[in-house]
Amino acid sequence: MDGQRVVSYGSMLGIAFGGFTWVVVAGNLIHEPAVSLAGGLLGAGVWIAGGRALVRYPVRRRLVMGIVVLFVVFVDWGFLGIVLPRIPEGGSIYFGTSRSAYAMLQPVLIAGGLAGTGLVLWDLFFRRP
Repeated sequence: MDGQRVVSYGSMLGIAFGGFTWVVVAGNLIHEPAVSLAGGLLGAGVWIAGGRALVRYPVRRRLVMGIVVLFVVFVDWGFLGIVLPRIPEGGSIYFGTSRSAYAMLQPVLIAGGLAGTGLVLWDLFFRRP
């Protein structure tokens, strides 16, 4: 396996792991295995599809990364809308078992959406011919 492929799959693993781990934990917290399974499967799908796209389009790295980040942000917003109202009161913010811990994901998702949009626009407007 060459270095470019390792870096591509490694970067996508980071995005998938960071973007969907909380979904698996939240699914366990609300006792909904379908949410946990969906988070795990989407994470694996992002890892594989994003890594393959980076290997296939190495000169469009910013565009691929931006699209993947935007996809993760939009899917996470959907999961947050499903999970947040069902999280029980109480819990610990430090262990990620309280409603306020999950409410703090909203600013992170906004920042991720802005970063993904910035990467896509950067690639589209400043790409060398």
